Amino acid sequence: MTPGLPTDPDDPRLQGWYHTIDLGNGLVPRAVYDLRPVIDLYGIPESLEGMTVLDVGTGDGFFAFEMERRGADRVVAVDLARLGDCDWLPQRRSEIGVAADNQDWPKHFRLAHAMRGSSVDYRHANIYDLSPYNVGTFDLVFCGSLLLHLQNPLKALLAIRSVTRSMAVVETSLDAKLEAQPDLVSRAVLGFGPPDIEARHGENNVFWQFTSGALQKMLQFADFNQVKIAGVFKLPPTEALAASAVAYT
Repeated sequence: MTPGLPTDPDDPRLQGWYHTIDLGNGLVPRAVYDLRPVIDLYGIPESLEGMTVLDVGTGDGFFAFEMERRGADRVVAVDLARLGDCDWLPQRRSEIGVAADNQDWPKHFRLAHAMRGSSVDYRHANIYDLSPYNVGTFDLVFCGSLLLHLQNPLKALLAIRSVTRSMAVVETSLDAKLEAQPDLVSRAVLGFGPPDIEARHGENNVFWQFTSGALQKMLQFADFNQVKIAGVFKLPPTEALAASAVAYT
């Protein structure tokens, strides 16, 4: 491995990312998702000047760095310290074992942070534990592609509400077949479990497939006063259907 920061697009440290992120100098990691073509569909304000932002479940940091690029005064990014801390079913957690607890979870974030010369503040935190006492409060709280992996998404949204001063932007995976039926969307129906068959229940830590109506209703239950769906779109390149909601306090 080349010492220091990567300078070669074939550097192995740029392989196996979750988010496609512009690292500068023409370097872009090979990732599962490239959200750059759809970023403007999320409902994030074009300018965040004068605002503080919290990115919940930041992963490799794509959204945190985007918030910084849009001029936010301060961006805090939080995620779990270890893969083993995810909201696994007990039987799945035992299968994962100690190896997951020793995995260097934020290594891609750290590399992107250094290469971009970022000032984003990274912290370890579980979404269920968010509160004004441990992270503070923020003008904008963002949470993307996380609710499907949580056993209790409403509890998570209540935690988000507790640290939101003005607005939250929440995006999640949709059940395409349910979303195509307006009556089910209006009834706020959710699908349980992943769309594909798993060898073992909980193998991929996917519990919920939303409709846009369910996402909107759940945010209302979490005590957001105004909630609107900013967009329903496909996440490139997998074409998975998703919805993003903007919620105001």
